[in-house]
Amino acid sequence: MLAEFSGHIGGWQGMKYLHWNMRDVNFGFQALQHRASVHGFELHSIPEADRHDLSRLMVDLYGVGYVAHPRLENLLTLNEIKPRDFLSGKQEADAFDSHEYVALHQSTLRKVHVLANLAGRANVGTLKTNATWWEVHGGSARDVVDWLVKHPLWGLTMGILAVAGIVVGLWFGFS
Repeated sequence: MLAEFSGHIGGWQGMKYLHWNMRDVNFGFQALQHRASVHGFELHSIPEADRHDLSRLMVDLYGVGYVAHPRLENLLTLNEIKPRDFLSGKQEADAFDSHEYVALHQSTLRKVHVLANLAGRANVGTLKTNATWWEVHGGSARDVVDWLVKHPLWGLTMGILAVAGIVVGLWFGFS
């Protein structure tokens, strides 16, 4: 499977790759490169700019509390996506130790499907999360106040109110 993946990368230079938490040496792209070298071949590399971590994008979009940990499994439940052949990290390690490579392959394929499904739902705005409207649209009342103060209508409104205040003050001051 790793050799096929390397061939795919080599044949599709410049493509964008969506992944879930593949950032460290234990479970990330470096681990794949190391495993390939152990098996006697060099894995084609994917430039950092072409790697997009959906787990981090979700935090950027919805805030850190958008779903409880483990996030991927909980997103499946929240969005009523059937896990079918999906294995957790622990279950995948156990399957590997038991030489259940078909189950590992099916889990990998299922996770590809799941990531595409979640990304598609997030893109069209139908992904269910625990994020509040405030978390998704700015995060705080302070952000709303900052936006209002910087908005051109705010200055116009304040100018009109100031002129009206002067007129009213002058009107009642002369009576």
